[in-house]
Amino acid sequence: MAFLALGLMAGGCKVTEEPPPEPLPQPQPQPDPEPPAPLVVDGQRYSLTWEEDFGGALNGGQPRSFLNTNFWTKENLGVNNEQQAYTNRECPDHPDDWNYCVENGRLSLRARHESLDCVVWKQCTADAECGEGGTCAATKYCVYDQNKNGVSDHEECAPFNGTGNAPHNETSYTSGRIKSDEKVEFRYGYIEFRARMPFAELPAGTTPPNGMWPAIWMLGANSGIEKGGRDDTVGWPMTGEIDIMEYTQIKENPVLYPQNEAMGFNTLWREYPEPGEGAMGAGGWQPNACSSWPNNGDAKCDGDVGGARAIWGGKTIDYHQWHTWGFLWDENGFKIYIDALPQNGGQPVATFSTGDNATEFRQPMFLILNNAVGGDLGCSGWSGRACTSSAQCANGAACENGMCKETPGSCVDIDWAAHGDKAQLEVDYVRWFHRDSGYARAKAAPCQDGNGDGTPDNIIRNCGFEEDYTYHRSDLFFEGGGGLTDIINEGGAHGFVQWVRVDNGGTQPYSVQVRQEGFALQAGTSYQWKVDLKTSAALSVPVKITLAHEPWTTVASFSCDVGTAWTTCSPPPFTVTATDTYKFEIDLGNAGASKTNGIQAYIDNMYLATTANTCQPECTGKLCGDDGCGGACGACAAGTTCGDWGQCVAPK
Repeated sequence: MAFLALGLMAGGCKVTEEPPPEPLPQPQPQPDPEPPAPLVVDGQRYSLTWEEDFGGALNGGQPRSFLNTNFWTKENLGVNNEQQAYTNRECPDHPDDWNYCVENGRLSLRARHESLDCVVWKQCTADAECGEGGTCAATKYCVYDQNKNGVSDHEECAPFNGTGNAPHNETSYTSGRIKSDEKVEFRYGYIEFRARMPFAELPAGTTPPNGMWPAIWMLGANSGIEKGGRDDTVGWPMTGEIDIMEYTQIKENPVLYPQNEAMGFNTLWREYPEPGEGAMGAGGWQPNACSSWPNNGDAKCDGDVGGARAIWGGKTIDYHQWHTWGFLWDENGFKIYIDALPQNGGQPVATFSTGDNATEFRQPMFLILNNAVGGDLGCSGWSGRACTSSAQCANGAACENGMCKETPGSCVDIDWAAHGDKAQLEVDYVRWFHRDSGYARAKAAPCQDGNGDGTPDNIIRNCGFEEDYTYHRSDLFFEGGGGLTDIINEGGAHGFVQWVRVDNGGTQPYSVQVRQEGFALQAGTSYQWKVDLKTSAALSVPVKITLAHEPWTTVASFSCDVGTAWTTCSPPPFTVTATDTYKFEIDLGNAGASKTNGIQAYIDNMYLATTANTCQPECTGKLCGDDGCGGACGACAAGTTCGDWGQCVAPK
């Protein structure tokens, strides 16, 4: 007031205005940082093979941009009782409702409270084929409006391109999930990434809301996806799974989980069952893991294959801060580091030793980054967690008869209006290094070269089951049958073989079926074939060559008498009349009076080749380099070269 009065006296009725405020300084784009220097870990030098820095240095002021499609593919699927649908929406063209944003030197995967209809995988010709609420669109796929928003949301949804675990409608949330499958796949090395958990911007000491489940993890490059670019025919858990980082935010709640330990890591693989273990599902598969599920851990999980069982516990971290993970992986196992990195002398927070039978971890793998809502770990322990009162249950769920009546989504208690913008996994960078000295390559099995002339002629890849890249790895096909299968070290001269335990032989010879499938045979060409078999009791085993699709026509068959000693089954040559896709089939199911219940079978050296011994490309354990037939196993991306161990590496 004193300043204003003085001004009036000096200048009559003129009022002097204050100058406009200085504009706030805007962040300036920063130059891209220099590529990371080679690392030295345990005396070994590692050079950078691949990097994703999401636009450059963190907080460098970079504008919004799209994901790099040379590295990443979006994916939608329904797994783990999760409550979200994964979308296509990126911030450059969805500024107000994005689930993916590359900006300011980071990737953000944001969850939102909204329903989305994403089941579009069902093909159709008429509305009646789509069920209640469905419409057959012009694309000849069913679309829905079950969330009653007046439109079909299918174009908003990320694609579903798997062979199982299809997405479902009526989800309550959306989020983001990306994978590097078919684009960035490597075997072994050192992976490093920097990330920050959801709700990091809440005040220090704040207990975050329950229900978020972000993860950065890996699956085998042999995983089964529809129309995969490589021989992707293997289902989970034979793919192998490594969860380098998964964060169960509900464990930040001290009432529900006093020990905290919200930061987890885990690994899952398929395994020959040990004493006291059984099949997890009738006629299915036998997983094992470094978690309490399904078999209370494993000796491999503490670096001692022959020791006692061990379970990886969680870790306590400050979720408000950025943290850096290191994952060191070689032919013997792997180690995980958090913040105290190996190149700086840090010690691992967990160690895993790869036993003979864990061949899943001797093949290339790809990365997945996702931010789930709810589900098995987002609402950790929702299935019958012990309690004495509802205060010990997530989000006030009832405590009845000593058990929480939680559901996969009951723990989600986020105030979306106030904090929804913080429900995001943020990633600064991901880097993949490889040891300069390379890694040992698996020796190709003798059955790859049937006539011994030094060049591969076997159409079947991984014919001896010891290779680290599994190609057409055999699996069981159950139709009324049941049992287990795994790749094991038989302990004798045959080494790695496929083992099969028949629990229920079903009603037909094909009820338990082992197969190598998906190879093309040419009309008018003569082929020779054979396989080594051993069974725990005398058995007549049908072996066949059939179409790999309906009507499953058999073009060659042979009945082989097998017993407790290895037998080489050598059927006569055959010629196909039509160029098509075929499979090599071994039937271990019941046939009339012949019962296979309780039989164990061992399979090795599956061989199929032309009688002219045409050279077949062989890339065992390789992603690049010579294929043995005058071609190449694959080309390397710009800036990398093919190392002498058969994978693309940074130039020296």
